[in-house]
Amino acid sequence: MTARERFFRKVQQNTAGIPSGQKTAEDGIRAFCSRMDELAQQVCEWFAGSGIEVALSTKHIHDLSTVGYSLSSGICRYDITVIRLQNGDRRVTITPEQLCRGTETGCVAMRVEAPGIRQVFDLSMAPETCWFIRGEHQSAKERAVMTEAIFFRAIDKLA
Repeated sequence: MTARERFFRKVQQNTAGIPSGQKTAEDGIRAFCSRMDELAQQVCEWFAGSGIEVALSTKHIHDLSTVGYSLSSGICRYDITVIRLQNGDRRVTITPEQLCRGTETGCVAMRVEAPGIRQVFDLSMAPETCWFIRGEHQSAKERAVMTEAIFFRAIDKLA
């Protein structure tokens, strides 16, 4: 077998490992951005009229995790929504970090900060419109589907 044949066999094997429905990094990024927009809308609805300040902004990401995601992609650059909740000197920031991390897709850090307290949760995209959540030091196997109840328990220190 020639080096060229080995190369293209390896390309085929790696392409077969990409989840169906997400053939390119661009498709994954579009889904990630869309899901963050949906999460931002949900959070805005949850806190409407509560007195908790909800601020949305945009983060520009140079995503190194997309290198090798598909044949046509290198480092991807994109803008994505960031969510910040503020209650006096307490705050929660929900910040997208990268498209891929190990077995997780759509990786987001949720930081809860209050006087003397700092907690970090990792979110990742789950099937459909759901999100997974896990504690910063938990493995991806220990994640749970983030329900409204789980979300509010996680950000309890914002109150």
